[in-house]
Formats: sequence, C-alpha cells, structure tokens
Amino acid sequence: MYEIDKNILEWINHNRLKPLDHFFIFITSSAAFIAIAIALLVLMYGFIKKTKFLKFRKYQVAFAFTINAIIINILKYTINRQRPFEVDKYIEKLTTGGSPSFPSGHTGDAMVVAISMSLLFYKQKWLLALIWLWAIAVAYSRIVLGVHYPSDILGSIVVSTIVALVTHHIFNKLKTNKLKTSDNNKLVRKN
Repeated sequence: MYEIDKNILEWINHNRLKPLDHFFIFITSSAAFIAIAIALLVLMYGFIKKTKFLKFRKYQVAFAFTINAIIINILKYTINRQRPFEVDKYIEKLTTGGSPSFPSGHTGDAMVVAISMSLLFYKQKWLLALIWLWAIAVAYSRIVLGVHYPSDILGSIVVSTIVALVTHHIFNKLKTNKLKTSDNNKLVRKN
C-alpha cells in the first residue's frame, strides 16, 4: 500500500504544472485563515440575522472546525508518520510541513468547513461551489507541493466527514430538545 501511495505522490509532484507552484503555495497557505474566516462569518451572520434556524446553528461550523483540529492533531502525534520529503529523496518539497504527516491538517481544516457549510446551506449552490473548489484545491496542493501522501489527504477527508456529520447530528438534537422544552413551557404557561 505504501508503494502505491508513494508512487502516486511522486507522479503528481514530478508532473505538476510548475507555473502553478505559487498559486498552490498561496492556496495551501490560505487553508487555516479561510476556514477560520468562514466559521466566524457564519457566527456573525447568525448574530445579525437572528433567525430560528441560525439561533443554534451559527456555532456549528466553528464547533466542527475546533473538534476536527483537535482530533487531527491527536492523530498526527499518535501516528507520527514522517513527511514524504523526509523519506523520499525524489519528492520536491515546495512549502512548509513541520508536524507529522498523517492526517493532513490543512486538508482537514478545508474539508470540515466545506462539509459543514454544505449541511447547513445546501441551497446556496454558488457559495458551496466556491467553498468546494477551494477545499479540493487545498487538498490537492498538499500533495502537489510534496508535503503529504495521498493517504494523508484521504485520512483527513474521512475524519472531517465524520466530525462534520456528528456535529450536525448533535446540533439537530440540540434544536429538537430546545423545541420540545419550549413547547412544554408554553403548555405549562397556558394551564
């Protein structure tokens, strides 16, 4: 399995379009900043709009982002996989990558935000298209720039998907419980 992972990485890294290197360095550098900015924008939007839907949901993206970052960092330092450029002399490293390799933190940041936004704002197709293009570009950039194996990216996508779905489920439960409590309080006041 490692050989397949290594061969895919080497092929992508060596056959990249070199004029796009600076673009992918910019994309990879934007991951944490844009992910945090999106989470904060949803939070602010929720405070400004004050709709029933956003009353609890405004925290969902930020919560998923935070939990995902914690889980990914725990996995990184527990698994402690070396970066590709540390073990493969044929990999050209084009950006930073200091912590352990598996799973990819940049990819995790981008993917958990993209999935969470898709679960919340599924009707906003144009917005989701932009977010998904950015998230996919971040994931690809980590491979093309030589700092992650494809399996690091896949691992992040799996973790981020689970975190986003569990977070969405938790917020659905909170909303349901809050509505039940609110309805029960209304019944008590009427009697």
